[in-house]
Amino acid sequence: MIARNGRLVLAWALSVLLLVAIAGLTLSVVALSKQRADDSQRDGAMKAARQLALDFTTYDYQTWDADSKRVIDDSTGQFKQEFQQGIDAVKTDVVTNKATSKGDVKEAAVVSNDKDSAQVLVIVNAVVTNTASAEGVQRRYRIKLDMVREKDRWLTADLQVVG
Repeated sequence: MIARNGRLVLAWALSVLLLVAIAGLTLSVVALSKQRADDSQRDGAMKAARQLALDFTTYDYQTWDADSKRVIDDSTGQFKQEFQQGIDAVKTDVVTNKATSKGDVKEAAVVSNDKDSAQVLVIVNAVVTNTASAEGVQRRYRIKLDMVREKDRWLTADLQVVG
């Protein structure tokens, strides 16, 4: 009888340990899945911010309409409205001065993010040419972008050159 009770206690203990192990494994899988989703969202925001910063700092007076359209297409909200409102004045200056700019993203980092928004800092080097400087002038931009996710796309809601 004692041996039978001992086996019963052992079976019960093993069952409890098995349930604890399964629960732990399930929690680990859920946490890992959430971490991967968070990483994917952060990576998506950073990739979109890098592209917008590149598009914002790369233009040519001969292709200004297409260049500025890329910025508009990847923007939303107040930034999009402000960019659209100023586009004609900037185009006049760019064309008059035969200006070009070739951006090169050097660094980018997500400062903060959640599933629908992110703040990204991007460092861009650009070579700017115009009628006053045909050889080009090297410029370095530090850009802060506020990104929002709309219908599974990351769009720029705000852009500030911070240095």
